Amino acid sequence: VSLGRVPQVGEKTQAMNAVAATVARRAARTAAVQSQRRNMGGHAPAPEWTGIDKVVRDVFPQDYQLAGAILGGYGTLIALATIKSKMSSSPEPEPVAAASSSVGAQDDIPPAVDSADFEGFVESDAFTKFLDSEESIMKWVDTLDK
Repeated sequence: VSLGRVPQVGEKTQAMNAVAATVARRAARTAAVQSQRRNMGGHAPAPEWTGIDKVVRDVFPQDYQLAGAILGGYGTLIALATIKSKMSSSPEPEPVAAASSSVGAQDDIPPAVDSADFEGFVESDAFTKFLDSEESIMKWVDTLDK
């Protein structure tokens, strides 16, 4: 349809039919989309609970309350089991400290750090020999693994 001339009766009807068809298609598409869309949280009627659900829902009517009660129950069970295992378990035996050896008995292996002989070992020539010998260091490392 051009603006410069007046449309005839048949052209006018054809243009109106095209507009009507376009409007009908869009309305049908909009109605289909609106009927499929769901609005969450609507005002649905409350479900009828029976059996144990009814007893529980009488005490905790909301979902968040029931979820909190379940999580609290599990947390309590875990805490009680942990406390019980701590109370009933026997204390771990303390490891037996290795007997400290004197510097003269084993020049290859240094005495324990907490022994009285350690300071004397560090200040002696045996410490320098120990550091210079890879074999002595490897023997000492092997004793650490035990």
